[in-house]
Amino acid sequence: MAWSGDFVNKLTWRLKALGAPKVLVLAVLLTIWTEIPSKSWEDTTPFAFVETFAGQAEVTRAFRESNYRCARLDLLYMDGNKDGGSGNPMDLCTPEGMATALATMLRGDWINGWLAHFGLKCSTWTAVNSGTSSRGPCCSIGNMSFPSVREGNCLGSRMVLLMMVVVCLNGVITLEQPNSSYFEFYPRFRELVCMLQKWGGQTAVHKASWHMWHYGGKTPKPHYAFANSRHIARLNAGKLKGWAKHKKAMEEHGESHTLVEKYTDSEGRQRWKGTSKLRGSENYPPAFGKKFVDLFQDLVADQRGMPVLPASIPTTEEIFSSMSFEDNWGEAHMTAVCHYLRSGVHLKIPDSFRDLLPVKL
Repeated sequence: MAWSGDFVNKLTWRLKALGAPKVLVLAVLLTIWTEIPSKSWEDTTPFAFVETFAGQAEVTRAFRESNYRCARLDLLYMDGNKDGGSGNPMDLCTPEGMATALATMLRGDWINGWLAHFGLKCSTWTAVNSGTSSRGPCCSIGNMSFPSVREGNCLGSRMVLLMMVVVCLNGVITLEQPNSSYFEFYPRFRELVCMLQKWGGQTAVHKASWHMWHYGGKTPKPHYAFANSRHIARLNAGKLKGWAKHKKAMEEHGESHTLVEKYTDSEGRQRWKGTSKLRGSENYPPAFGKKFVDLFQDLVADQRGMPVLPASIPTTEEIFSSMSFEDNWGEAHMTAVCHYLRSGVHLKIPDSFRDLLPVKL
């Protein structure tokens, strides 16, 4: 897919204005300069909807049934697909996975508006895992001596970087998490919220809460979502209704949909653990996907936070040169992503940029 110089100038300027690190701008440019020789990319029709951490992709299914062009990303789709040491191109923790995600987001319908949904893997972000992760409202970064916490931070930071790209391409971002997740306190996400408010006003970012039971979920599990559009609030279907009666009927038949259980460990401390039902609750019910389709047009019409372009825009070369590699978001390992993209055999760097790229990163 070919991008015009004017498009690249505007995108680069907006990324800088939104506070994106230079290492992200470099990764975006390397992705743009890479020609993807794959039949799956021959259709250049832009995406109206992209779902990351998609799982069973119920939201994507609903959009496709409504004739929207969509993309879905999840490491499960290509799990174990490794050849010669290369990583899973759908795993956002790998350089290949982040490159795939960037290439996908760059195909968003920036002219008419589009939506990117992020259902971040919540394993170490929830209160159930806080005994191990040490995450909380005041320490959402957690105990990084644990590999699972470091991986969670990498995923979270890379997701925020992708959100920046989406916003700068006239997209709406939606972040969904279970109600006990501490991700809303993660510093990188809070910084993005502040930047969106800088450009879109104090009401640029909205939060909604709801019970998945109202959309056909098997439990009343509460969730929350953030979006740079006020219409996300319409996910709230009101107070929980019908669950008590349903729960009583299940108990009479010896059934249970309990997601977590409390127990006392060998040292007398209260602990929590997930039941066999917990993982299944990650999947969205079909009605939830249909609700997103119903909200789509209003969401994109109310997109907020995209930096407003100045009357005169510098060239991409000038913008890139004015930025610094001072903060490369080390926890996101974006230098590894740039190294991966830089080694691509289909990469074609413009002559005007060859002297501007770092020799070592």
